[in-house]
Amino acid sequence: MTSPIKPPGGGPPSGIDPTDPASKGAAKGPAGAEGAERAEAFQEALASQQGSQAGSVQEAGSIGADLEAGRIDAATAIDRLVAEALSGPMAATLDAAGRAELEAHLRASLEDDPNLAAMVRDLER
Repeated sequence: MTSPIKPPGGGPPSGIDPTDPASKGAAKGPAGAEGAERAEAFQEALASQQGSQAGSVQEAGSIGADLEAGRIDAATAIDRLVAEALSGPMAATLDAAGRAELEAHLRASLEDDPNLAAMVRDLER
């Protein structure tokens, strides 16, 4: 299907080779060493985030296992999950007031959001 909408100038947007199947719909990144450095920095940041997310998943699994085994109750599980969120890399960039505001928002969401509140009630069973 073709579109009657054409970019200004009538040709394809710069950075896209319409004859190259690998570039369908995607602009080419910066060329040369600068582009390679940016790509490498992006890959490092991505790997760092994936590592921290894996730790969070393991911690949540540990909390779930403790809850199922009866070592903790639902309120303690919620407290540990909120503490885990507040110790994450994104929350680490906040000052004390920001972390307190984030904690208040998380706890309010757990009470006010019908879906989250239902999940909390399920933990209490």
